Amino acid sequence: MRARGLGNSVRVHARHGARSICAPHATLLASGTLSTFMRMRLPSSLLRAACVLALATPSLTRAQAAPSSASGAAGEAARQLAVGEQWFRAACLECHAAGTLANADFRLKWSGRSAHDLLGHIRTTMPQNNPGSLTPGTYAAISAYLLKLNGMAVTTRLVASDSASLTRLRLTFPASPATTP
Repeated sequence: MRARGLGNSVRVHARHGARSICAPHATLLASGTLSTFMRMRLPSSLLRAACVLALATPSLTRAQAAPSSASGAAGEAARQLAVGEQWFRAACLECHAAGTLANADFRLKWSGRSAHDLLGHIRTTMPQNNPGSLTPGTYAAISAYLLKLNGMAVTTRLVASDSASLTRLRLTFPASPATTP
């Protein structure tokens, strides 16, 4: 993938065609963030929205890429939840109405199952129009946010590649969640 200036826009060449984006997004291309979005094979409108989100919240997009020097596991978990919330709002609310994933049905379906099961389900089925297109860190962040929405205390960062720990982590939810999307 490469970028080429065209006046006040940049044309990004990817394997599956070319897309034009506005010039400020060239900084995202240089940082590698835009290439992450391009690998998702998003429609142009969603690509632009994702880039705008990344420009508006640069610390959140960097949060999934590099470990924080913030205050240990609790800081990492809080940052992962923030990233998960941003991605949930950007990628999930399009199909899932607010509150449909933070309810008794969700808690009943997933209670007692492992975090690995939930993460695997989300990764292989979402987003509906392009399953598996997000980064492993993004899927882990969205999963952590869903757990929080359903009232489960998320005090440590979920690591997508640590399947052994995720398999041991059993999902337990209170009768009703404290927060809603």
